[in-house]
Amino acid sequence: MDSKTHNDKIVAQFSKQAKGYTNIVSHSDALDQLIYMSHASKEDTVLDIACGSGIVACAFAKHVASVTGIDITEGMLNEAKNLQDQRNLKNINWQTGDVTALPYADNSFSIVISRFGFHHFLEPAKVLAEMKRVCIADGIVMIVDVTLPDSKIDFYNRMEKLRDNSHVAALSHNQFDLLINESGLRDRTDSSYQMKIELEEQLKASFPEDQQKLKTMILNDIGIDNLGISVSKENWKVYLHYPIKIFVGKK
Repeated sequence: MDSKTHNDKIVAQFSKQAKGYTNIVSHSDALDQLIYMSHASKEDTVLDIACGSGIVACAFAKHVASVTGIDITEGMLNEAKNLQDQRNLKNINWQTGDVTALPYADNSFSIVISRFGFHHFLEPAKVLAEMKRVCIADGIVMIVDVTLPDSKIDFYNRMEKLRDNSHVAALSHNQFDLLINESGLRDRTDSSYQMKIELEEQLKASFPEDQQKLKTMILNDIGIDNLGISVSKENWKVYLHYPIKIFVGKK
């Protein structure tokens, strides 16, 4: 798929998702963990790539000198600006742009982060190279995303492509290891957490081409876990438990 066609898919999908994205409670999970692992301080300048509705950028803004958020979808950036206004944050700038060619000079930011973006990238290595390029020497590069064992990744990607047609591929543990090792980042540290989302809450914020097919696929995985999200039923509600990994390295 060419990049323009793919970018059009992302914009179409996330223009629809924009309103509901921030309302998913678990999208705000582990923000303190990200800030802690980045060693963020009032001297830092942060770039949040594929920043979406600004959840991460707004969390970091309370702890650093300034934040820049860049995303390809205007609708998501409008939601980000609304969130910024609600929290009365003055030190964030937003920009529309493609993360495969970041419009910033080398060595521009001390922390560069991407959360929940890498599974949408056609060329993740190219994006990581751009993140590293715009990061200062000894600065922090952080990736946060779903990752699963090789044995489950194909099933998971099948589900996610059905839920969101702009999904490219979540990377397995081994694929992420290779990507980060080849990037040349050093002093790597990892952490993880589970993001728990109620199925109906997820469906409300999604626009699958065949919702019933998606729902059936998920319900049929209860107690089996081919999909890698430990689908469970609790008090008549169905929950998805997304395994999230945090990767941190220094330039």
